[in-house]
Amino acid sequence: LFGRGGLSPGRSRELKEANTVVKLDKTEHQIIKLLQADGRMSFVDMAEKIGVTEGTVRRKFYRLVDEGIIKIGATSDPFLIGFKTPAIIGLNVETGRVRDVAAELAKLPRIRQLVLTTGIFDIVVIGYFSSNQELAEFVTGDLARIEGITDTNTSVVLEIYKDSFEVGLPDDVEEVARRRSS
Repeated sequence: LFGRGGLSPGRSRELKEANTVVKLDKTEHQIIKLLQADGRMSFVDMAEKIGVTEGTVRRKFYRLVDEGIIKIGATSDPFLIGFKTPAIIGLNVETGRVRDVAAELAKLPRIRQLVLTTGIFDIVVIGYFSSNQELAEFVTGDLARIEGITDTNTSVVLEIYKDSFEVGLPDDVEEVARRRSS
């Protein structure tokens, strides 16, 4: 996704660390919202809904992808595709090693989401595993080999009630408040 002349993953991370917010125009906002609702929507359909040309949508879409603002992918129900043991794993890490540990964790294939957090854990990961045995091997093998992890706390996911890309955009706060009050 980053190979089209846009930002490299490192540059994208630098912008995040500097708390840089990328300026999006109204059309780009609408493209993101439409894709959150239907990631397979065509450029033509988006153009019709937004009221711009298909070329405008295509150009703005590729800017959003190139600059690492959006990524396009598929989500699936882990239980339906054979991952019988999704898990949320909280990790405590030696002071000063959090980013190094996160970089090592990011290389592991079973991790779907990896976040640095405040509170009880330094890092939280969500991983999909085919069985309790695979999860056990991950915790006692893969995680044990990463220097800097001092403690883990694993919770097996029993059911998933929501896994959605439709989170809106920050400037939608007034719209969300209006819907809640009606």
